Amino acid sequence: MTVSRISGRLIFVVALVVCSAIHGRGEQQTSAVIVELSGQKPLTLRITVHSKAAAQVTLYSYKLPWGSRNSMILMPVNSDRECVGNKYFAIDDPSTERVTIGPNGTLSGELDLKTVLPDIQKSLKESDVHLFWAYQAPEELHIGRWVGGWLLIPRQKAN
Repeated sequence: MTVSRISGRLIFVVALVVCSAIHGRGEQQTSAVIVELSGQKPLTLRITVHSKAAAQVTLYSYKLPWGSRNSMILMPVNSDRECVGNKYFAIDDPSTERVTIGPNGTLSGELDLKTVLPDIQKSLKESDVHLFWAYQAPEELHIGRWVGGWLLIPRQKAN
């Protein structure tokens, strides 16, 4: 086995452990954050955050999953269990913009995977991609420290 193959499998195992740890401590709340593929824009995630706070909350927009490239942990894995397209970390300075969520309110936004994971299209030509995600929610939202999940992105047929 090559070093990259071993490291890819190691990253996959770490992602599974993180997701298991999140679930095992009871902090996963699927209704608090919903992540799905957009039906309108290819390779774009539609993310909805549901605040469980009883009062209105104001926070910096970069703390939302779509507010910064670094707001969510994204771990793409191919059908061979190898981590793909996640070889660099982009610098994304936080915005000073603030957003307000009403009591028990929701906010939605989009995240273009081609921007955050530049090799995703290449990987999808070869196999399905399992996208593991984790989001460290701001304390003010009262949805647990970490929320995470999994999303299958089907293989794209070559044109």
